[in-house]
Amino acid sequence: MSHLNVFDDKVPFIVRDNLWNYCINSTYRLGWEDTDVPEKYDLNIHSHWSTKELESTEILPHIKKCIDETDWFTNTKLSKIVCNLVRPDDVHYLHIHQKQQVCLYYVNLDWRDGWHGETLFYNPDNLKEIVYTSLFIPGRIILFDGSIPHAIRPQSVKAPKFRFTLSLFFD
Repeated sequence: MSHLNVFDDKVPFIVRDNLWNYCINSTYRLGWEDTDVPEKYDLNIHSHWSTKELESTEILPHIKKCIDETDWFTNTKLSKIVCNLVRPDDVHYLHIHQKQQVCLYYVNLDWRDGWHGETLFYNPDNLKEIVYTSLFIPGRIILFDGSIPHAIRPQSVKAPKFRFTLSLFFD
């Protein structure tokens, strides 16, 4: 995929650990919707953050370095910051973020084979075809064009109770 870049091992452990602690102490709410189809509304758990909160985690400079290395990532206005908390029994539908570029960060400090939790990216011209699967690798940064259809695969029941991701949306 031309507008999807993956970066591993770009965030020092101390920053990852601070971000993890910030996530587990955040205030969460219900109601995130991955679709405009009312029959598919599921109450998911998320936390909206301010830019000041994001800056306090010290991850932003590491994300900005990845953005600077990505020629096609041209949107510069950070418009929304969301920490998603996924549980094994959650349902997540295929969705897009029209006219936005997205930075997705996998927050959990440990993740093992068999725990699943991947992010699936689909062919925009054939939604029956998955064109890229990102394993849930702690500390991974994924930059992608929000118009690429994607969905979360919840973790298995053997995995930790919560799968945390941080999503930054740029206009």
